[in-house]
Amino acid sequence: MKPSIHPSAGDKPVPLCTVGQLHITVGGGNADMQGAHRSLRFTNIGDKTCKLTGAPGVSYRSAGRGGHQIGLPAHRIIGHQPIVLIPNAIGSAGIFISSAPRKSGCAKVTARGIRVYPPDSYKAAFVPMPEVVCASATSGPYLKVGPILPGPNHTV
Repeated sequence: MKPSIHPSAGDKPVPLCTVGQLHITVGGGNADMQGAHRSLRFTNIGDKTCKLTGAPGVSYRSAGRGGHQIGLPAHRIIGHQPIVLIPNAIGSAGIFISSAPRKSGCAKVTARGIRVYPPDSYKAAFVPMPEVVCASATSGPYLKVGPILPGPNHTV
């Protein structure tokens, strides 16, 4: 496995990773009474080194590109450092998926997945992740996401 962080970027500035050069997936994790703790993985599928800094923007979606946002976006955990991804390297952010919507009396819908905005990006990727969520935009947030760190299996 290649390292997730390049030891030195030298004097040359490293560009931000774009949606087009990232493959974003939801990895495994664990669960407790409050919800699921999983990893949101960012693999550099491009042929150039790039960097990510901070927590991604994440929200539930009713469908792919044409769907609408369900509920509030994820709460972002602040505090981060830049990571530099060489080609084929992986960084991950912990994502917490609350079990509260399943237990509450809110009007429930099934989200088809999540929309993920890499840090400092206005373009997003749709990641399939079916989940029962509260339909109201005033509910939640029922997602929490941490900063992207080197390696594939970070959770919050």
